[in-house]
Amino acid sequence: MKERVTFKSGNLTLVGELSVPDGGSGRKPAIIIMHGFGGHRDGPQQRWSERFYNGLGYATLRFDFQGCGESEGERGWVLPLRQVADAIGALDYLSGRPEIDPKRICLSGTSFGASVSVYTAGLDARVAAVIGQGGWANGEHMFRAIHSTPEKWAKFSDLLVRGRARKSSVPPIMAHRYDLIVIPERLRANVDTRSIMQFPVEMALETLAFNPGDLAARIAPRPLLLIHSAQDEVISADGSMELFKCAGYHGDLHIMGCVDHFMFGEDDNRVADIMTNWLARYFPAA
Repeated sequence: MKERVTFKSGNLTLVGELSVPDGGSGRKPAIIIMHGFGGHRDGPQQRWSERFYNGLGYATLRFDFQGCGESEGERGWVLPLRQVADAIGALDYLSGRPEIDPKRICLSGTSFGASVSVYTAGLDARVAAVIGQGGWANGEHMFRAIHSTPEKWAKFSDLLVRGRARKSSVPPIMAHRYDLIVIPERLRANVDTRSIMQFPVEMALETLAFNPGDLAARIAPRPLLLIHSAQDEVISADGSMELFKCAGYHGDLHIMGCVDHFMFGEDDNRVADIMTNWLARYFPAA
């Protein structure tokens, strides 16, 4: 059963798709699927996640964060704490569905969505488990790894200075997504025409101060899976390693070769095997 759904995050209406696999009896465990920076619920990683989790017997909810995809909100204003509020809104909505077991809801996020998943679980004890792929623990550390040379950091810092100096009466300073978070040319096919390409500098300013690692230790004893590409050219694998350390080395961390930042869209059997085994052990569908 697939159903287009809407739910509230504050005063805004968010759009998603609820998918409940056939079979079994009673309420089902569910996984909320959260997309990355300026993406949308129909991205290849999100569609793969839905098929994969449904195939194992989990219900899924994939949705557009505010300002993204079909959801309400000013387009491009992808601010981390607003996305945390969206994740809590999704949790509120799914907990009220009669098909879903409200005590068995997992958050699964990719990239920016991975870090939002960790932060949200640290805030909300209703989250039963967390899966984070390609995430990071500290906003400044993440940006410094991306803008890694003195010249690149100086250019990025100049953008931040201009953003901080902007008066409220002046229109926002906009920046291209690849000036904020760089994606190599060969991977840009994962960023389709529905993805956002221009963002206010406030996005960078607020993300710079967004530190999911500060809340990661609150997740224990709930299950936590962190998975990252060893050769990730978008978000360094150091991001997930730092999250694992901040979580008190709780949970499971997998650093994998021969995949990239968009591994959930690559149909890699090793990724599927790791997740299948982890779910069977720590968050079984049965």
